[in-house]
Amino acid sequence: MLFGSDPRPSTGLGVFEGIVDRIIVLSLPEAQERRDRIPSHLAEFGITAFEWHDAFTPDHPAVQSLYEEQRIATFPPCFRCGMDDCDCPNNVLIPQQVANFASHLDIWRLTSRQDGRILVMEDDIVLHPWTRRVSRKLWQGIERGNIDFTPKSTTLLRLGWALSKDHGRFKRFRTSHKVRMSNPCYALTPGFAVNLINHFDRVETTSDVFLHDEVATSEDSLTIFPPVASDLSWSEGATDSYIHPKKNRLEYLKKHNRDTELAEFERRLKHHVQHVYQRAILCVGHPRTGTGFVAELCTKSGVEVGHEADGKDGISSWMFAVDAAENPWAADPVAQTRKALKWQFMIQTVRDPATAIPSIIRENAHAPASYEFRRSHILAETGIDLNGFETDIERAVASLCLWASIIRGQNPDYVFRIETGSEALIDFLSENGFEVHKDNLDIGPVNAEKLYKGKHHEKPQIDAEQWEMIGPQAQALLSEYCEEYGYNSPVGAT
Repeated sequence: MLFGSDPRPSTGLGVFEGIVDRIIVLSLPEAQERRDRIPSHLAEFGITAFEWHDAFTPDHPAVQSLYEEQRIATFPPCFRCGMDDCDCPNNVLIPQQVANFASHLDIWRLTSRQDGRILVMEDDIVLHPWTRRVSRKLWQGIERGNIDFTPKSTTLLRLGWALSKDHGRFKRFRTSHKVRMSNPCYALTPGFAVNLINHFDRVETTSDVFLHDEVATSEDSLTIFPPVASDLSWSEGATDSYIHPKKNRLEYLKKHNRDTELAEFERRLKHHVQHVYQRAILCVGHPRTGTGFVAELCTKSGVEVGHEADGKDGISSWMFAVDAAENPWAADPVAQTRKALKWQFMIQTVRDPATAIPSIIRENAHAPASYEFRRSHILAETGIDLNGFETDIERAVASLCLWASIIRGQNPDYVFRIETGSEALIDFLSENGFEVHKDNLDIGPVNAEKLYKGKHHEKPQIDAEQWEMIGPQAQALLSEYCEEYGYNSPVGAT
């Protein structure tokens, strides 16, 4: 017998004896802290016979196949509200959400091939003291035929969700058809699992919405009150969420003086992308090649493009040539990382090396963060280290040419030559549906005399002899750049 006068036999399922036939705990294999906690916590409720089900990470073959088969909703629109532009905090399905969906899907497929009822728990579950009382009432309802949760039925039971006013020791037992996102603790029959599999075609929402709201109906699901469980990550922040980092985790780490973890978590929270912005235009280029000029040109022609800041129609930022976690000169959240941006047209700016290189030498010397940002991404993308070049001219040439090649590999929709391309760029925008005009386009150089930490520095003068002295690797890069973009190489010029 289970507890006191409870007539249920004991097979290791504890308080869920007679309600389900198996208990599965969904957990990432590397979630050691969570896995260490679960056995003793479940044992408090008589549960010793449970099984681990390894959750998938985004790089798992089952997840990757969903991407390869294009069976995942893409942005735009928002997968929650269906709008292209919205305020939903999470408007795009991130890989961790897809992996979570695939993990639950794997359990549903397993259950559909079984004969018994399965209880699914996530590994940050917290069972509450009233679980024994509620589970006994639930078992009695099943035994008396008042609750149809036999192995042959097609039924879902929602048993636990994020901590809320629904939870409480003295709340009366009842069943309801109210929908709750009950992924922390739910039970299902093989018949309901088959129903889930039959409804699944592609990942268009989160696993909990699909399970509890889209597929389950009032005819085949029940929600148990009070819920017997909640979770540690969403509700309390006592464990880290493997999907979206939660702000309550910050407060938990501060309260418990876990400073090392706090610093790492703050970094993760800052860099986490769960909302994606959509803008028509993304303009990229190398520093000192005209991204500021393009932003002003577009804006004066009637298309609002921000320079290293958000604009209604787009953003122009040399840093957005790469998928950096954080850009050092972001003026607002949209400008912080390209990972959170979807665009329709990419414009690349290019500039004559003869005039660009002196400006880039000055940039490299007086904006070390700019240089190191480019150096790290060029090294990651091409395997070439700018520090491997011997002279300032060679490093500037390599930076200009390799940065341009990174952008070129992304197939920009339009290449803008800063010296002569203003009217042609406006024509390109007009041809692609933008309402533009050519009034007041007489724009002088933008930010030509840039200040570095409040000080002006003269650009170096490069004579013909210095151009001739650059090494063969830099010469080859420069030759390729000039041929690609229609410039005369300053090497060999007379």
